[in-house]
Amino acid sequence: MATQNPISTISYNTEAFLRERLEAWLSAHIIQAYQYIYHKGEDGDKDHIHLRIEPNKRIDPMDLSDQLKEYQMGKDKPLGCRTWRPSKEEDWCLYAVHHKPYLDLKYNGGEKGEKLPYEWTAIQANESYDTEVMWVRALASMRHSTVNMANQLQQGMNPMELIMQGENVFVVNAIAKATYTNDYQRLHDDYNALYVKYQKLLAAVDAAHYSVEIDPDENYRLISFDQDPD
Repeated sequence: MATQNPISTISYNTEAFLRERLEAWLSAHIIQAYQYIYHKGEDGDKDHIHLRIEPNKRIDPMDLSDQLKEYQMGKDKPLGCRTWRPSKEEDWCLYAVHHKPYLDLKYNGGEKGEKLPYEWTAIQANESYDTEVMWVRALASMRHSTVNMANQLQQGMNPMELIMQGENVFVVNAIAKATYTNDYQRLHDDYNALYVKYQKLLAAVDAAHYSVEIDPDENYRLISFDQDPD
C-alpha cells in the first residue's frame, strides 16, 4: 500500500549496496532522509541492518523492496529486506540502540534474551540529518511518555510536580485518576481477603472452644470456654 509516512524494515543487504540505493533515492527526491544501524545477529537471526526512511512523496514499499534485491555471484537467492512497517522516529531510535530502559518500559520483559546495546553514534544517516538531535528527541519522548508518568505517580510523585515540569495537565490528571482508582480497588480487594481470613480464624477458634481476649494494651490471648478469665 502506497504511503508518505516514515517506514522501516530490516535489511540483509551489504552495507555498501544499501548505502548506494539510499543515496540514489535521496538524489531522485524519492526520500528526504534515511537512518540505519548495523546489528550483529541475535536469537538465531543473521547479521542485519535496521533501516528507516522518510519519504518525500507517496511511495510503494514493494517497489523499494524490489530495488533492494541484491544478487550475488554463486547465490541462488538475492539478499533483500523484510516487510516495511510504519515507524516513529523516537521508537525506532531507542529500539535501534537497544536502549534498556526503553525495552523494559515498552516490552515489560517480553523481549527474548538480553539485547546487545549500541551507541547512538553507530546510527548512520544522510549528510543533512542530525542523528544527535534525533537521539535527544528520543530520550525526551521517553521521559514524557504516559507509561513513565504513571510509574512516577505510583512511586509517590505528586501530580502537581509533573505539571510543574511541563507535562500536559489533562494527561497527568487522567493518569492520576486511573492510578488512584486502581490503588483503591487493590486496597478494597486486600481488605475483603483479610476479612474473610479473619472470619475463618474466629470460626476455628470458636470450634476449638476458645475465645479471644484483648486487654487495654491491645494484647491478644486465647481463653478456653472452661477457663476462668480471672
